[in-house]
Parts: sequence; structure tokens; C-alpha cells
Amino acid sequence: MGPAVLHLGRLSISSYAALVGLGLILALAITYLEARWRGSDVVRSMDAALWALVAGIIGGRAAYVAIYWPYFSSHTREILSLSQGGLAFQGAFVAGVVGLLIYSLWTGTAFWGLADTVAPGLALGQAVGWIGCLCTGCGYGLVTRGVLAYDLRDIYGILAYRYPTQILISLLNLAIFVLIFALARMPIHRRPTPGLTAALYLALNSAGLFFLEFLRADETLYFGTLRWSQAVEALECAVALLTLAILWTRRKRAATSQHSSSS
Repeated sequence: MGPAVLHLGRLSISSYAALVGLGLILALAITYLEARWRGSDVVRSMDAALWALVAGIIGGRAAYVAIYWPYFSSHTREILSLSQGGLAFQGAFVAGVVGLLIYSLWTGTAFWGLADTVAPGLALGQAVGWIGCLCTGCGYGLVTRGVLAYDLRDIYGILAYRYPTQILISLLNLAIFVLIFALARMPIHRRPTPGLTAALYLALNSAGLFFLEFLRADETLYFGTLRWSQAVEALECAVALLTLAILWTRRKRAATSQHSSSS
């Protein structure tokens, strides 16, 4: 477990839990600001974000426990403990999308509008949360030499010169946040088509994670030479690219139609 940052009697909060919690708070704060800036229903946007958050935590933990079931089958009391890490991001992401979709259908709110609103906050929350993962050693990198070799611990506390995978993924998500946050603030006539922000986030995040996971050394399930999460990320990237192509085509057709009618 990462070093405790707060003691309240017998209760201690690890750096992992503190940073993941901070990431969640920042994600919700950015979602609130995005909803206000977009002129969306703030209450519905925040409700949708909370639905996605709860579903994501449940899905992320369920996926993690399933992957490491041989351990958890004999340590059942630890199944609900998150103090030492234990959220599989792809499980959390897929479950979060399902939660967002269910809320969208239940309330009759446009799914892509909700997805665009929560995407920047999600990227920033990931950037902060992966620093928490660095503190506890989860998602640790392969042992290596050279410029990218840093003296880091794995989840077992063993120090070695490794790829700083957690930092690299954090920087990836921070860059995605800056990009899509800036795109959403373009002049109104140049703003992205509804759904484009979310699809762009998904394309960049899934592609970046797919390649960076080749540098990870933590145990997981494999499909051939790929980690299970890489298989999911490859599928997500394909879906995102297809969505981007469809949205771009629709935008061009709309622009052509508008130009023809005006002339």
C-alpha cells in the first residue's frame, strides 16, 4: 500500500485512495463547469456523471476481482477493499458507458451530449488517478535501462529501474484533457459536432493505452501476446474511429446542404 497521508485514529487513508478520490472530485467539478458552459441541464449532467461513476467503480472492481480470482477466492474479505488499488480501468470504463447509456435512455437525454460533457472530466480524473497508482505500485512497468528507466517500486514493494508507465499514462490523459477542453471552447461556428469530443477522447485514450501497455509488467490475463485490456482497447479504438468518420461525413453533408440552400 502507498504511504498513508492521513490518520484518524485507527483509520488511515493511503496516497492511492487520496489521489483517486481527488481525481473523482476534479472529474465531477469539470463536468459541472462543462455543463454550464455548454448550456446543458446541469442537474441532469451531474446525475449522469454520478450514474457513470457508480457503475464504473462497480465494473472496475468486478473486472479486477475476476482477473485475480485465484487470490480473492481465498481472501474474500478484501474483495470490497480499494485501499491497495484494484480497479481495472477498462472494466470501469465499459461499465461507466453502460451506466451513462441507461441514464440517457431513462431520462430521454441525448447520449452524445452527455458523453461530450463528461469526457474532459474523465480524462483529467484519469491523469490524477494514475499518479495514485504510481504511489502504490499498481500498473508497474517492465524493468529496463536507459533514459526512461526510473527507480520505482512494483506492487510488492520491490525497487528496480522500470518504465514509468503510470506517469506516461497520466501524461497521455492530461494531454487528451487539454486538447478536448480546448476544442470545446472554439468559436460557436467551429465547435465539434455532438459526439465528436467523446469519440476523439476514446480514440486517443484507447490507442495510447494500447501501445503503453506493452511497457507494463503487472500480471494479468493474456490473449496470445496481448493483455486482455489491449484487446478491449483495440475494439474501442476501432469503434471510435468509425464514429469519428460517421460524424465527420454527416458534418460535411450538412455543410454542403447548407451551402447549396444559401446559394
